[in-house]
Amino acid sequence: MPAIIGLTGGIGSGKSTVAAMLAERGARVIDADRVAHEVYAPGTEGHERVIERFGPAILAEDGSIDRSKLGEMVFDDEQALADLNAIVHPLVRKEIARRLLEAEQDDPGGVVVIEAALMVETGWTGGAGELWVVIADPEVVVERLVRLRGMDPVQVRLRLSAQADNERRRRVATRVIENDGTLEELEAAVDAAWNELLEGRS
Repeated sequence: MPAIIGLTGGIGSGKSTVAAMLAERGARVIDADRVAHEVYAPGTEGHERVIERFGPAILAEDGSIDRSKLGEMVFDDEQALADLNAIVHPLVRKEIARRLLEAEQDDPGGVVVIEAALMVETGWTGGAGELWVVIADPEVVVERLVRLRGMDPVQVRLRLSAQADNERRRRVATRVIENDGTLEELEAAVDAAWNELLEGRS
């Protein structure tokens, strides 16, 4: 059976960068955010159910769901967000379970990484045997997102406050990957984690 790693981290932590590094080292990465987009693509059950709940105003010209319009509808509306999650999350989990089964058949000795933003907050890890958490100091995150994505620092801090803090993440992590420094330092941390994982399986 493949080693299944849950990979999570807050906004701007570098979680997706770490996922890409693990893919380069041979891991099969399942991006839960990308799966979420796929489960409400046109022609799917998720597409029909999201439109049924939120109405045709969320549609783009091509019939797909406009994520920014949907985001505006659920932002600051806890019930709307809960309704959206109740539709999307079960579909995402079902699809990830299908992909894990596929990975087990394709490469039973391999490594599968499930990359998902809210594993600590929701308690869902997709059946992962280990939980790797990418952590960056909040002020580093603010500077990083302002510089790289042009985000408003106030908005970054608001989004950080809505997520689990680093101490909570540390408490539940199997492994913590610190990302306050350079890309080279992050590569070294990922190498160490990857090599230790492989040694444990040999």
